[in-house]
Amino acid sequence: MTDHATYLDAKRALDDRSLNRAVLDRFAAELPPEPEVLEVGAGTATMVERLVDWDAIDGGRWVAVDSHEEALAAGEDRIGGSVGDVVVEYRVADAFEFAREAAAAGRRFDAVVGCAFFDVVDAAPAVDALAEVAPLAYAPITYDGETRFAPPDPDDETVLDRYHRHMREFRPGGPAGAAALAREAAVIAEGPSPWAIEPPYESGERTVLSHLLDTVESAVGETGYDAGDWADRRREALDEGRLRYEAANRDLLVRLE
Repeated sequence: MTDHATYLDAKRALDDRSLNRAVLDRFAAELPPEPEVLEVGAGTATMVERLVDWDAIDGGRWVAVDSHEEALAAGEDRIGGSVGDVVVEYRVADAFEFAREAAAAGRRFDAVVGCAFFDVVDAAPAVDALAEVAPLAYAPITYDGETRFAPPDPDDETVLDRYHRHMREFRPGGPAGAAALAREAAVIAEGPSPWAIEPPYESGERTVLSHLLDTVESAVGETGYDAGDWADRRREALDEGRLRYEAANRDLLVRLE
């Protein structure tokens, strides 16, 4: 399976074209000059680079928190202690433990950012914890309950039903993370941010697809169903440049307080 940092870097261009610019613009408009931003599940710290490059932020401090030390170290090695005029701080920690410690120390942020984060955590306690340190959360690329592969395979329905079952039973956010977050916090802005990969593949997309196939096969296996034959056929389609993929996501900007 592709290592976590390699996968995160490979999907950067996919995220770039999927992000909902209207929601991003509203997020930028809500920030003060030189904001203090906490990013949870920061991965390889691509988000701060993106927002500086796109003129969404200019100055301030960005605190990148992730429990995956290797991924965060890759980000720090790549961009160092600042992006433009934004100072970047890296913290290897559980996001909610960091938030609790920050709150206890009286530290506050202008916003929390969590890309592809709020669909892998339980929305209610996440909102409660993060509201202690920030009034606002920007949650782009939040899974919205639908995955499709093409061309059709006879086992698609069974495999994807099992995949969503795994999300419901094993992943706190479940397959409807966007809806769960919207129930727990006041939505300021939202919009679709679908992932779509079609041949001919662009840079990094084969790596993303390979990782996603591994993820689906592993998750489905944990429900007691062997998706190995399905995954083998999908990998063959990938090798031949025929595999297509779509996932429904939503970007949300919510008020935590």
